[in-house]
Amino acid sequence: MSIALLTKELRNLMQEYPINKIKEPVKQLEKAFEQKDKEIQAEQKEAFEKGQKQLPEEERTADFHYDNKESKEFKDLHALYRKQRGEFQREVRKQKEQNLEKRRAIIEGIKNLIDEEENIGTTFKKFNQLQDEWKNTGSIPHDAYNIIWEDYRLHVQNFYDYISLSKELRDKDFERNLEFHKKIIARAQELADEPDVHKALRELQELHRMWKEDTGPVAKEMRDPIWEEFKAASDVIHDRRQAYYEERDKQAATNQTIKENIIAELHKIVERGGDSHKAWQDSLQEVNALRELFTSTGGAPKKVNNELWNQFRNVTREFNKVKNDYYKGLKKEQQDNLDKKMELVKIAEEHAEAGNFHESLDTMKRIQAEWKTIGHVPRKDSDKIWKRFQKACNSFFDQKNAQRKAESKEEVANYEAKLKVYDKIKELLPQDDQEAMKAQVEALMEEWSAIGRVPHSKRQLQDKFEKLVKAKFIAAGMTAVDAEMLKYNNKLDSLKEGDERDFKNERFYLRKRRDEIQDEMRQLENNLQFINAKDDKNPFLVQQRKNIAALQKELDVIKEKQKQLNILQRQLERENEDETEEDSGTENED
Repeated sequence: MSIALLTKELRNLMQEYPINKIKEPVKQLEKAFEQKDKEIQAEQKEAFEKGQKQLPEEERTADFHYDNKESKEFKDLHALYRKQRGEFQREVRKQKEQNLEKRRAIIEGIKNLIDEEENIGTTFKKFNQLQDEWKNTGSIPHDAYNIIWEDYRLHVQNFYDYISLSKELRDKDFERNLEFHKKIIARAQELADEPDVHKALRELQELHRMWKEDTGPVAKEMRDPIWEEFKAASDVIHDRRQAYYEERDKQAATNQTIKENIIAELHKIVERGGDSHKAWQDSLQEVNALRELFTSTGGAPKKVNNELWNQFRNVTREFNKVKNDYYKGLKKEQQDNLDKKMELVKIAEEHAEAGNFHESLDTMKRIQAEWKTIGHVPRKDSDKIWKRFQKACNSFFDQKNAQRKAESKEEVANYEAKLKVYDKIKELLPQDDQEAMKAQVEALMEEWSAIGRVPHSKRQLQDKFEKLVKAKFIAAGMTAVDAEMLKYNNKLDSLKEGDERDFKNERFYLRKRRDEIQDEMRQLENNLQFINAKDDKNPFLVQQRKNIAALQKELDVIKEKQKQLNILQRQLERENEDETEEDSGTENED
C-alpha cells in the first residue's frame, strides 16, 4: 500500500470512529508506513549515489537529504492523532479522578451513618441511596481501585455488623444479597460450557465486578462458603485459559519452526538461481507456494514473529531482484537465439528447394532437433519465425512422402504377404505338443522376416505381429521374458536387412524406454519414502511394490535387448570388415 493510501486510511479512521477505538488499526498503519518510508528512502539514496558516480568528482556531494511530501503529510496527521488521543486520555483521567472523589465521599457517608441518631428506616434508606450512588459512579484510576474497594467493603460490613438495625430488615437484606450472589455463581458455573474461552473470560470479569460493586454483604456464616463456591467456578475458567495459552504457545513454536524452514527453503531457491525461463518460472511457482504456506501459517511467538516476517520479506525481495536481473539480461540472449533460428530457417528452405530427399533427411531431422534446443526469441518474432520454419519443413516432408508413395508398390505387396503370415499365426491354436507349436511359430517368424519392407503407414503391423508372437510363445509354455526375447530375435533378423538408421532408431527407442522406466521407478520409490505405514499389508504399499517389481522385470528385458542389439551390430561390422579385406586381397593378387 502506498503512503498516500495509508494517509487516506488514517484520516478515515480519525473521522469515522472515536479516537479511543482505533489504537490497534493505527498501530498497523504506522508500522506499514515506517516500512514503506524506509524503502522509498533507500531507493532515493541509491539513485542519489548512482547519480553522484556519474558526475565529475569536483561536482559530487556527500550529503543526501531525504525529502518526501507524502511522508510528511502522514507524519503530520499521525501527530494530530497522538495529540487528540492524549487529550482524550487526559480527559478520561480527569473524569476518573472525579469519580474517585465521589466514591471516597460515598464511603465517608456510609461511615457517618453509624454515628447518626435517626430512626432505623431513615438510616437504612440513606444507606440504600449511597449504595445506588456507588453503583452508578463511573470507573476510577486503576492504581486506586483495590484500596477504595476494600475501604468500601469494610464500612459496608461495619454498617451491617455494628449499627443497631432492626434484625428483620437486616436479615431481609442479607437474603436478597445472598440470592444475587447465588445467581452470579450459577452464571459462572454455566460459563464452564462456553466454547469460546475468551468470551467466557470477559463475562467472568464482569461477574467479578458485579460481585464487588453491585452486591451487598450476606450473613457472616455465608460469606466464606459463597466466596469459595464462586472462586471454584472461576478457577475452572482460569484453568481453561491456562490450557488455551499453553496450547497456543505450543502451536506458536510449531509455526516458528515451519516459518524458519520456509525461509531456509527460499534461501536455497535464491542461491540456486536459474539459467532458463522455465527454470525461473518453476522457481516462481515454488516461491508462490511457499509464500501461501507462510501467510496461511499461524503466528509465531511474539519475540520472533516480527523478525521472521522481516526475514521472509527480505528473502522474497532478494528472489525478485535476482529473477529480474536474469530477465534484464535475457534480451540479448533472445536476440542471439533469433539469429540461430534464422540460420536454421535458411537451411530448411534450401533443402526443401533442393529436392534431394534421401541425402537431406538427416540434415532436416538434425535442424528440427536443434531448433528445440534453442531458447526463446523475442515475442514479436516468435510466431513469424516458427511459421516460416514449419512451412519449409512441411514442404520438404510433403515432397518426400509424395516421392515415397510413388515407390511403394513393392512395399504394398510386402504388406499383403505379411498380412497373410499374420493371419496364419493368429489362427494358430494351442497344442498339447508345445515344442511343435513353438516350431510352427518360429517357422512363421522366419517367413515374416524373409518378406521386405511394408509401407510406412502400415508399420504398426510389425508391433501387432510381435505381440501376437509373444502370446503364442507363452501359449507354447515359454515364460513372458523368454517369449519377449525370442520375439525380439525376429526384430533383430529384420534389422540385418536394414541400414545404420534402423539401428540408430532402435537404439534410441531402447535407451529412451530404459530412461523412462528408471525415472518411473525412482518416482515410485520416492513416493514410498513419504508414506508412513507400519503395516506391510497396506493395499497401497503392496500395489506400489508390485508396480516397482513389474518395472524391474521390464528393465531387465530392455537391458538384454540392448545387449543383443550391440552383439548383432558388432557382428555385422566384423563381416563388413572381412569383406573389405577379401576385396583388398583380390586386388593385390591381380
